[in-house]
Amino acid sequence: MELGDLLLNGTNRVEIIPPDEPCAAINAEYYQADDSTAFGMLITQSGGVCADGVVRLLGSNCDPEYRDISMFNVKFGGGGYIIFGDDIFGGIFALNIGLLFDCVGNVIYFAPDTLEFEDLEIKPSGLFEFLKNGDIHSFYGQFSSEEYEELRAMNVGFNKVLHILPPQWSAEFKTEKHDVRAIDIYEHYRLNFAQP
Repeated sequence: MELGDLLLNGTNRVEIIPPDEPCAAINAEYYQADDSTAFGMLITQSGGVCADGVVRLLGSNCDPEYRDISMFNVKFGGGGYIIFGDDIFGGIFALNIGLLFDCVGNVIYFAPDTLEFEDLEIKPSGLFEFLKNGDIHSFYGQFSSEEYEELRAMNVGFNKVLHILPPQWSAEFKTEKHDVRAIDIYEHYRLNFAQP
């Protein structure tokens, strides 16, 4: 099976960026990954993935714009999870390898409205199926359909994220007009994970 079988030709627009082969070889060894799992295919067969212009998954790519998965995790990953994606709204997708005890191997999501990781109760293959055919807007129910489309249309780059004020975790988010600007993704991670 190929990564394209898991992600392409569904109801959503998904782009797979070709991998940087030397990076893919290094990352495959580093993560002990191969094409037998969805997570392994992401590493070995992609330099990143973009779904619906909203969700970005990290692959093997030496171009800083696309953020190589292992290099990014050296800086921002944690002892109990591997970051393998994020979205333009400030959420982070990670593979749980021990952060949440009861769901090792599941995809966990750092939600900008709670500032906590939560178990999505799916494996990476389940996330890929959702990105291929699911109602992605429904996952971001804090935004109306109109606002979701407006933000998606901003065409935020792979290395940018939307800085939204009032913040999504605040009571004011639901009542006040949102001030939105694109910021560097590294700035976003430093704000949320207190990295130097």
